[in-house]
Amino acid sequence: NQWAKSDRVMMDDFNADNTKIDAALKANADTAAAASAAVALCGNCKIETSTYTGTGTYGSANPTTLTFPKKPTLLFVLASSGNGFMLMVTDKTPATTNAFVYYNGATWGTVNLSWQGSTLRFYSDRYDTWQGNASGVVYQVVAFYAQDK
Repeated sequence: NQWAKSDRVMMDDFNADNTKIDAALKANADTAAAASAAVALCGNCKIETSTYTGTGTYGSANPTTLTFPKKPTLLFVLASSGNGFMLMVTDKTPATTNAFVYYNGATWGTVNLSWQGSTLRFYSDRYDTWQGNASGVVYQVVAFYAQDK
């Protein structure tokens, strides 16, 4: 809930927000556990890192686009500065979905993401920081690939 200074703050609003945050945390924990289990079953994995610098744009007309040699088993995008942005995606993430991003210590935002082959596109309709595209910020990309057995 977003309040104006003149609004009366209601306990029900806090409870509803906390319920949403708890559900998002559980979903992320479940996703992380599934990804860990998938990687453990694969034996060794290949890890690749890269970076990109944010441009300050956001929204569906300006998605952040990352292309990989193949679809990663597990992927993290992290801000290398104090912006605190983190996005985690697994190969089990649906082709088109919403995901939660962690921003600046205690804020959860929603991004829309889609896979097209090995290319990931994601965007936020609210802020460039939630999209992982704040102007001049360097983002670290860490991709884990299951090795073929």
